[in-house]
Formats: sequence, structure tokens, C-alpha cells
Amino acid sequence: MNICLYGASSADIGANYLDAARAFGQLLAQHGHTLVYGGGAQGVMGAAARGVTARGGSIIGIAPSFFQVNGILYDDCTEFITTGTMAERKALMMARADAFVMAPGGFGTLEEFFEVLTLKQLGKHNPAIAVLNTDGFYNTLQAFVKEAVERRFIREACLGLYALCGTPEQTLAYLEGFDPNTLDVRHLKNI
Repeated sequence: MNICLYGASSADIGANYLDAARAFGQLLAQHGHTLVYGGGAQGVMGAAARGVTARGGSIIGIAPSFFQVNGILYDDCTEFITTGTMAERKALMMARADAFVMAPGGFGTLEEFFEVLTLKQLGKHNPAIAVLNTDGFYNTLQAFVKEAVERRFIREACLGLYALCGTPEQTLAYLEGFDPNTLDVRHLKNI
């Protein structure tokens, strides 16, 4: 399975986030999955890629050409695709992936995750989507989503569009065990 990881590119974050990303990358390789990601050498992205490489796994890196600056991109990808824009990058990442994971990250990570999630809500695709919630990083976001459900901005069934997972092991287990038939996405959004 090709598993797309969205996560921080910043190296200025806690070691716990890097350790969890590296462990997730190692698990992907050990289970024979391919990492699809934004090609970064640093932060959560780089840690996950190094984890895959350490276990001899495959990596598809995808990044716009303007990121080709020393130290920004990971040199050991199995395949690297260069795009002209961030929009092209996101589209290719989605096209090349069978499942998606949001690890701790910032604005870019959130934007990528919510696009994939919204497309699932709209019934345009139905992949497994997991949130790697290392040390409760996304607890506040989850509380916001639940409040939006309570205030009727989001349908309660939408909570089933993704899984909030505390560890790399739980995250991969969810992705591997995902059954697309358990949620009918066709009724989640009226447009």
C-alpha cells in the first residue's frame, strides 16, 4: 500500500515527534508499504523517510522545484517527482496514495489533511485517513471538531471519516484494517 504522510518540515520541534515519525516510517517498511510524502529532509517528514530507509523500504518524494535548495529535500528517495507548484505536488501525492496520515505539523500539514478529508466527505474518494496524535498533539483540534459537531456545522457521522491514533503502531493497524464499506460517505455532505 502507498501511504501518504503529511507532517512538519521544521527541525525545531521536540524529539518525541521525530521519534514517533521515525518509528512510523520503520513500521511502513517492515510491513512492505511505500511512503509517499513531500520530499523533505527535516522535521517529521525527514524522520519518517529516514525510518523507511533504515528498514530498506520504498519512498516516493514529491516536491516543487523551488524546494531544490541544499538540505531541504531528502536525497535517498526511491523515486522523486519534481512539480512546478504546490498544487501539483498535492494532487500527485493524492493520486499516488492509497491511504493518508496526518502527523504533527503546521499550516501546510493541516491544509493537506483537510483537503483529503473534505474530498472523502464529498464522496470523491474513500481512503483510510488516520491522525498520528503523538503526545496528544491534535487533542485540541479534535475538541474543536467535536464542538463543531455539537453546533451542527459538521455532521456527527463525519467523525468516522478518520481515526485519531495515539501511536505509530495504532496508526498503521488502522490503515491496514480499514474497510471502506463501513462508512457510506455519500450522505455526509449536502451540496
